[in-house]
Amino acid sequence: MWMKNLAVFASATPFAWSVSELNEMLEQMPCKPCGSQDMSSEGFVPPLKGHADMLVAAQQYVFCTYQETVRLLPGPVVTEELAERVEIIENEQSRKVGRKERAEIKEQIMFEFMPQAFTRSRRTNVIIDTGRNLVFVDAASQNRAEQVINALRKAIGTLPVKPLRADIAPASVFSQWMQNPDSLPAELRLGDRCELKGSKDASATVRFSAVDITQEEILAHLENDMYPSRISLTWLDEIEFDITEEISFKRLKALDLLAEKQENLEADDEVEELQAHILLQAGLIRSLLDVLETPLALKGPAE
Repeated sequence: MWMKNLAVFASATPFAWSVSELNEMLEQMPCKPCGSQDMSSEGFVPPLKGHADMLVAAQQYVFCTYQETVRLLPGPVVTEELAERVEIIENEQSRKVGRKERAEIKEQIMFEFMPQAFTRSRRTNVIIDTGRNLVFVDAASQNRAEQVINALRKAIGTLPVKPLRADIAPASVFSQWMQNPDSLPAELRLGDRCELKGSKDASATVRFSAVDITQEEILAHLENDMYPSRISLTWLDEIEFDITEEISFKRLKALDLLAEKQENLEADDEVEELQAHILLQAGLIRSLLDVLETPLALKGPAE
């Protein structure tokens, strides 16, 4: 278990349910197989195959898995079948097929083909920090993260969380760090990636990778109506990651020191092994947020 992306949500009020209660609530919203005419299905699945529990708890952390299953009905297949059926009608009846009739034929094709379509499942891992009332979602996009949070809300009934935010402009802090790396908290170092956006032209974007992002050629862009919307950092020589101006984390990668710790977590019992991994990464995430709290003035939703 390793969360590669991170969207952080915070609650203004403590989570009121127990682990057993949460497990029961998630059991009421399982991701069922798609029905013959269902385009998709969503819900929760056991994090470990062969286990019935819908979550794994490790001290103050709860780990669960959201799943979305979708039917794959390729558009070109439908388009080709539609063209063939329209051609047959027009040839046999010597008339043109109108727009409304085309739509009806297309709908019939989809109805007939749907049960034969393949399905694809996509899983998203979630860690709930019940000690700090935070939710960590392994999602690369905010839309996906919100989809998972909405599923949790539906299962639980209420989940008053909002994305973690900065009380100051993160871009201004990123700029300061790039221009003066010594201003970084002691545990952090600049990485070798950044994304710059235009302050006047939102479509203007420049990305740099595998370079020294403090070099003059890159910093010159900051003097010409551009700002860093995303930069890479390393923390304690254990984790490498990108942080965005929305305070989301991308491309989390365990460096050698942490990778060695992960290797030492192997156990005969897969539940115990997963618990150890949860404690390791969730604890690091919590500590990392502590480091970033002051320079970025991180805040959750107001009560």
